[in-house]
Amino acid sequence: MDRVDTRGALLDHATRLVRTRGYAAFSYADLAAAVGIRKASVHHHFATKELLGVELVSRYTERFQARLADIDHHATDPVDALHRYAALYREGLSTGEACLCGVIAAEVAAVPPAVAAGVADFFHLNRTWLTTVIESGKHSGVLNPSQPPPAHAATFLSTMQGATLIARAHNDPPTFTITTTTAIAMLTTDPGPSLP
Repeated sequence: MDRVDTRGALLDHATRLVRTRGYAAFSYADLAAAVGIRKASVHHHFATKELLGVELVSRYTERFQARLADIDHHATDPVDALHRYAALYREGLSTGEACLCGVIAAEVAAVPPAVAAGVADFFHLNRTWLTTVIESGKHSGVLNPSQPPPAHAATFLSTMQGATLIARAHNDPPTFTITTTTAIAMLTTDPGPSLP
């Protein structure tokens, strides 16, 4: 396995370990065993776990952003976009994987600041994208948010993250689907007159 392939394999396995175990719960020894190399070789590619964590979060965010762009290209309307967005979180549940950044956020007090900063950037990207989708849905009339779009974006993102963790804890992916479908339905229902 050449240097590029080894580095990619390390990132792939580290991503899987974080998504299933957590950032603090895997070691370079685990990673070396998964890839089939010596622990010293892992350090050759990533001198510290912090450097590995920063690259993991950056790569995950870039790939997620590409998936959002794909949704922008293929979604038929904002409601479809939200369903496609929810599907991104549902994908990992069959293999016990949660959102990498959501898992790290749960242990944010124990991760290096540079890793935490990358996670914050991931959530900012998601809130911004969701705000745009909800604003578009409000203008086109297919969504009826009762609060400003940024507030609904933050709520929807929190719902996706929480629904993923709960479904994973109970090994019950259908619960995730019910929760996310309900969250989208609440955005499409006429909220009635606003409170003064």
